[in-house]
Amino acid sequence: MGLGLVDPILPVISQQLGASQTEVAMLFTTYSAIMAVAMLVTDVVSSKLGIKRTLIIGVLLIAIFSVLSGLSNNVWTIIFLRMGWGLGNALFVAVALTAIIKFSGNDTHSSIILYETAIGLGFSTGPLLGGLLGGISWRYPFFGVGLLMLAGFILLLVLLPKSDKIGNSYEKEKFKLNDNFKENENDKNLKEKFPNKNKSLLDPFRLMRKRNISVLGIFGFLYNFGFFTLFAYSPFVLGLSAQGIGFVFLGWGILVATSSIFMAPKLRDRYGTYNSIYYVLSLLVAVLLIMGIFTSNQIVLIVSIIFSGILIGNNNTLLTTAMMDIGSKDRSTTSAAYNFIRFIGSAIAPLLATALGENIAPNLPFVLGGIFVLVAIIFLFLNRKYLPDVDGVEDRGGNSLIVKDFMIQNVIKIGPETKIIDILKLLGANNVSGLPVVDNNDKIIDIITSGDIIRYLVPKEEAHDLFYSIYVEEETQKDVLNKRVNDTVMDVLKPKKLYTLSKEDTFEKAMFILSKHHFKVIPVIDNKNKVVGIVSRSDINNNLIKMSLGDS
Repeated sequence: MGLGLVDPILPVISQQLGASQTEVAMLFTTYSAIMAVAMLVTDVVSSKLGIKRTLIIGVLLIAIFSVLSGLSNNVWTIIFLRMGWGLGNALFVAVALTAIIKFSGNDTHSSIILYETAIGLGFSTGPLLGGLLGGISWRYPFFGVGLLMLAGFILLLVLLPKSDKIGNSYEKEKFKLNDNFKENENDKNLKEKFPNKNKSLLDPFRLMRKRNISVLGIFGFLYNFGFFTLFAYSPFVLGLSAQGIGFVFLGWGILVATSSIFMAPKLRDRYGTYNSIYYVLSLLVAVLLIMGIFTSNQIVLIVSIIFSGILIGNNNTLLTTAMMDIGSKDRSTTSAAYNFIRFIGSAIAPLLATALGENIAPNLPFVLGGIFVLVAIIFLFLNRKYLPDVDGVEDRGGNSLIVKDFMIQNVIKIGPETKIIDILKLLGANNVSGLPVVDNNDKIIDIITSGDIIRYLVPKEEAHDLFYSIYVEEETQKDVLNKRVNDTVMDVLKPKKLYTLSKEDTFEKAMFILSKHHFKVIPVIDNKNKVVGIVSRSDINNNLIKMSLGDS
């Protein structure tokens, strides 16, 4: 809501303070740039201060610097003060979603819908209030942000628990650990169970080296070009008063909120997270290109902006869900790494868009924004193989069984040139139904199962004409088998999507993938795509029996 309050008054600030559009766009650039850099330290800060104190300090900083902005008389003073505002927002963003998930009992998906809905409602009411206040004076929306943050401060102070349960649980667990344990085993146990107590400034950088985090971060970076082009640049070309801009973004924000609640979960269930992102962002590309073609048509711009709320609301919910699922082991560090990358795009986009629109052509930013979103879709599609399956599994909290607890660790691996006859011997001798295929660096290529081999050895019968069946002696089934068992893995395997698990994935997720895709086995890989384990249907069955016996 605080961010939305300022958006409608961007043209008013430009007119009343005699600033160029590019200078006014610096309000977003400095704000987002500081947020990006601050994300690298806020994770450590929040782990030391705790959730409540971090949130309170964040809203107080926003309140102070927004009021000081309203008291300023120079656009560059406001640009400088927005840095402090961005720091406060970084502290808030670093833990806000993590806090909601934690206090909801680790119900990730419902928490994200709640979070994105709240953001959408803020985006809808913020511009309306900002437009009404901005019609009186450009200063009033800044004061309005200060009052909102003061209200947030009071709510946090009164309603949020006094201290984080993580800290108390850590001390209790440390006290309870058996004295016979070795100290290094103690430390390992505690670090795995309470990662927030062992934070380092290098943790976000370590996570950025993981392919799945970097892929979604770069995707968010590219997507933010399109989003902030629409959000920060379009007020300059709408040709409306502050109140008019406020009403346009009121409609936009309402659709952001409602699509987060009602559409995103249904799209995710029907098409899957990543496919749904492809669909909604393809429409966003079309909307931005239409805005680029009809920039001088006010009605087209208004309708396009409002309609884009549906697409942005869906995408934000789907993307946040994917990121939180991928980083379920340590969400705050994952959020820090991901937001650092994507906020760089938020910093560059407004400045680049207004510079191009002001100095070259007013329609060029929308076209460029559409191109960036298109590149984001292509990038995600090409790197989809590095992202784990995030669909169909709800987060079951800290007590859920995870893959490393029940996977087979001593994995028999084969190379692409291994003969079928040798694979059959390995399958029989070790009583397994599938083996991972790896390259010379032990990285996963594919997985071959007994079903793949049977289908290859006994191909579908081919139709022959009468002449062929009478005069041509066909190979006997035995001849075919004798010939094909000496073929290699690469002769058997056909191109297909490879599904994998990580050691931190839940039992429910493993069960879901095996049942949905009718797999017999699924490989477990590390962040370098090396095979570290394997999960089979029998592993799932055995654990289901244990759970049933435990419940009874």
